[in-house]
Amino acid sequence: MSKLSDRRKEVQEMTEGEAQKELKDLRLKLFNLRLQQQRGEVKNSRVFAQTRKDIARLLHHLTELESAE
Repeated sequence: MSKLSDRRKEVQEMTEGEAQKELKDLRLKLFNLRLQQQRGEVKNSRVFAQTRKDIARLLHHLTELESAE
């Protein structure tokens, strides 16, 4: 399987608490990437898009969990 489908399955299996923690970690990672970019330390700019998409996946999953309650 591809990394993308593995990541999707991983997100779908998370509980609300795990998803909240992961979301917090990804937002911090995105913040640190922006700082590194300003200093010129980022080599792979694709990481920004991947991180933003992971954040969107987690937010969608959290919305689904809330509507299921």
